[in-house]
Amino acid sequence: MPSPVWYNNLVTSFFDAHRGTVMLGLNRLGIQSKLILLLLTVSMGAIVAIAWIGYQSAKDALTQGAYNQLQGIRVSKTSGLKSLLTAMTDQVISISDSEACVSGLIEMKNAYNELKKSAIPDTAQTKAVVDFYTTKFIPDLDKAVPGTPLLEQYLPTDQVGIYLQYHYIAANPNPYLKKEQMLTAPGDKTAYGTAHQKVHKKFSRVTTLFNLEDIYLIDADTLDVVYSYQKTTDFATNLENGPYSSSNLGAVVRSLKKSRDRDETRMADFEPYRPNLGIPMGFLVSPIFDGPRMIGFLAIQFPADTFNQAITGQFNWKNEGLGETGECYMVGEDQTMRSRSRFMYENPKEFVAGLRSRGAPKTMIDRIERQGNVLNALEVKTTSVEKGLKGEEGIAIVTDYRGEEVLSAYGHLDLNSVRWAIIAEIDTTEAFAPVHYFGRKVIITGVGLALLTTLLALVSSHFLIKPLKLLEQGARRIGAGEANVKVHVDSRDEFGELASVFNDMAKSLSQQKAELEEKGRENLELLLNILPASAIAQRMEGDQKATKQFADVTVLFADFIGLDELDGLTGDSKALGEKRAMSLLSDLVASCDEAADRFGIEKVRTVGATYLGVCGLSISRPDHSSRVVQFARDLVRIIENFNREYKARLTLCIGINSGPVVGGVVGRQKFLYDLWGDTVTIATRLVSGQENAILVTKPVHDRLGDLHTFSPQTAIEIRGKGTVLFWKLEGV
Repeated sequence: MPSPVWYNNLVTSFFDAHRGTVMLGLNRLGIQSKLILLLLTVSMGAIVAIAWIGYQSAKDALTQGAYNQLQGIRVSKTSGLKSLLTAMTDQVISISDSEACVSGLIEMKNAYNELKKSAIPDTAQTKAVVDFYTTKFIPDLDKAVPGTPLLEQYLPTDQVGIYLQYHYIAANPNPYLKKEQMLTAPGDKTAYGTAHQKVHKKFSRVTTLFNLEDIYLIDADTLDVVYSYQKTTDFATNLENGPYSSSNLGAVVRSLKKSRDRDETRMADFEPYRPNLGIPMGFLVSPIFDGPRMIGFLAIQFPADTFNQAITGQFNWKNEGLGETGECYMVGEDQTMRSRSRFMYENPKEFVAGLRSRGAPKTMIDRIERQGNVLNALEVKTTSVEKGLKGEEGIAIVTDYRGEEVLSAYGHLDLNSVRWAIIAEIDTTEAFAPVHYFGRKVIITGVGLALLTTLLALVSSHFLIKPLKLLEQGARRIGAGEANVKVHVDSRDEFGELASVFNDMAKSLSQQKAELEEKGRENLELLLNILPASAIAQRMEGDQKATKQFADVTVLFADFIGLDELDGLTGDSKALGEKRAMSLLSDLVASCDEAADRFGIEKVRTVGATYLGVCGLSISRPDHSSRVVQFARDLVRIIENFNREYKARLTLCIGINSGPVVGGVVGRQKFLYDLWGDTVTIATRLVSGQENAILVTKPVHDRLGDLHTFSPQTAIEIRGKGTVLFWKLEGV
């Protein structure tokens, strides 16, 4: 919706009024304050922009990395669990299809049915079974499960159950859950005892090979448990209407009763299995066929720790890449844990205390304390669990079962009708710790740069404005009529040039206009004769600065040795000899200048027996070092030709160096263009005491070392510059 006219007018009036205030405030500031403000504005704006962009980019990258790592762990654990379940499924199918299993079930069924007709336990056997339940099983079960177990709920419901549980459980001298160690029941002289001895021996090896907890053979017609390897209280009971018919095992067996697929396998989800004193157990059940007819079921029992070790990495979460607070766990369809909690495992007292402080149900806490773990007890009702149980996959930030904010990757694992949510989580404080650490570094660095920028702005503005204040004072003195005013500025930069111009101006005010104009014409002509192309172009563009910084050029300094002997070569009188020698020297310098033009070298000056040239000054050349070396070789050739033509014995030593220089006009009355800087100084002093050599410094050698042959490096001590390394060009 467009803004009303009165609103637009109000906003425009507000900004117009304040713009005038801002401009008035800026006009009242001095140059130093404006310079400080400008430097701070530009630098702070750049610092904030770069810091923000860098932080956002790093944050996105680090966050995505944390997401990918956690999701990868979840996918890896899901694949491992699926492989484990697949392997166990293959085991139960292979066992159920084996001849030993089929023949063993037939023998056990026949023997079991015979017992139904003939075995009637006596009163002593019944009393022994009741005593076992009363003194052993019920008290131990009462410690592990909530409520009070009743004897009537667990006693076998038929005479066969009493008979078999007496001989294989009550009269078995081995501890409960170790009853399988008795191979033969001495008191059982029936056909069942004979068949049991044969089958039990075979299944003892199977349980050892496949690391199973228990193996059951179940009659398909009656659902009687005709054989149990471990001999817990579900042995010789009925899964249709017996004490454990309501267990997950009973439900799965009944669901398979109408199966016609010999390879069909179904899983009974983990539950606190009471025959195993409340220890969470799971089952895999497969039908057993004798030809085309289904005769029974094979059920293998395995504890939850079979999967716990796989999903927790042998309870070593840190080595699994989950840091100090990460874990991976399973949740069943009842939204209770199917694996161990890292925090309960590492610090059970603190974990239980945390549950109490968050108001968790007392029955749940008591159950966790009683069994010593959270399996089938701890409820996990988070968004990631709900989505995982719906078959979804993803990652989100949720509040976990401890009440902590975590990064949670969720998915699912399906086997038949059983679905588990697979959750991988880590506290957000740990997951995003690299992001927070980087953010703190950005802030600290930004603040440090801001303080440093402020300090540099104050210092630099002071030194930049100081020459202007001196010039201002000088101008006021001239305005007051004072003569011979001179401003002293020690810097050799633009302000130094400005001070020099100011001093020249103050001095020239006392001269006549005609003399000033004539002097200006003479200075201009002299400038055109002595300045190189870069300085001429600089002045033609209106830049009157005396000096200019050149970041990277190559300087050549040549020393001609033996020029003082030229007058002896002519054979004329001394006066004529000196004149003739001067002519020869002029020709020699002209040859050098011609060579310089060919290679793009600019001559800076020729003084006596020295020649100073530079490349990359007026025209930026990327190969300035190579050009100078080629020019040096040509100078050697020129000297050799000169010696052959005039029978002279001139020698030449050349020093070459690369780096920054400052170029400018020297002098007030008579101008001379010259170069300054360490680059020139080192090249000049490099030739001291050398003859017939082209010497280069490290910058030149680094650039041309693979194009030319050099002698091994040599060190020379240069006053004021310390030790300088140089190389001699070979093949000269």
